[in-house]
Amino acid sequence: MVRWASCNEMFEGWDIESQFGCLASLGYEGVEIAPFTLAAKASEISASRRREVRSEAIRLGLTVTGLHWLLAGPAAEIEGWHLTHPDAQVRAKTVAYIGELASLCADLGGGVLVLGSPRQRSTMGGLSVEDATRFLVSSIAAAMPAVAAAGVTLCLEPLPNVETDVINSCNESLAIIRELDHPNLSLVLDVKSLAAEGRISGEAIQAIVRRVGRSVAYVQANDENRGHPGSGLIDYVPIMSALKAIDYDGWVSIEPFDFRSGPETIARESIAYLKESWATAEASEGAVHGSA
Repeated sequence: MVRWASCNEMFEGWDIESQFGCLASLGYEGVEIAPFTLAAKASEISASRRREVRSEAIRLGLTVTGLHWLLAGPAAEIEGWHLTHPDAQVRAKTVAYIGELASLCADLGGGVLVLGSPRQRSTMGGLSVEDATRFLVSSIAAAMPAVAAAGVTLCLEPLPNVETDVINSCNESLAIIRELDHPNLSLVLDVKSLAAEGRISGEAIQAIVRRVGRSVAYVQANDENRGHPGSGLIDYVPIMSALKAIDYDGWVSIEPFDFRSGPETIARESIAYLKESWATAEASEGAVHGSA
């Protein structure tokens, strides 16, 4: 059975207790945290604050699933984090920061680091996509010892080519994952990104999920319109059927980008739609088996 989680950056202006309380009251089991919602940099989050956030989640019956938007936020431009920068020192500084994030994730009780951060992996300085990808592979490889030491999993996220020109498909992500062959490196599926990939390849979202799903450690749910699940045209029933077919039993975490409906409405509508889609997929599966 999948478990439902939500990102927290849509709760801008809410304290952690109110964020977690809202999600728990709506039936969520997990929360995915954007580090910049706690502080500009991971190093600015004290040990006591980390314990406080983790304890509050536990008190309300939530699990901190992990972190995303790893290299975004107020400090990103100042620090110049970039995984494919031509300057090796910049890449090394970014790799070191991923190590700090891995420790933060573990301290909060999380298990995954979702590596999206499109601006911090795109080509720059005249690099070709091939050279940038080579630097990305090198940076991820350099980050893996700290990730493994923290006991978390780094999940490489394919992103649409309107967001970045480095790693736009599941196949490209899997090529890196297989090249590095590290037990703490895996794939994350994002429905918005899957929709963009499918438009280019002609492969349905559910077909991609069935094809690559055994390599998936985490799923993010949204819509191609950048809204929350159920707000657009993407039908989640086939996606849920595909997740069931691959025996996925991990987190499905909502990650909208359009917050205009307000966080409470987004959270309420999303979990209702996801649960309904899962139940419909289950009922359809039962009907097929019953008629066999």
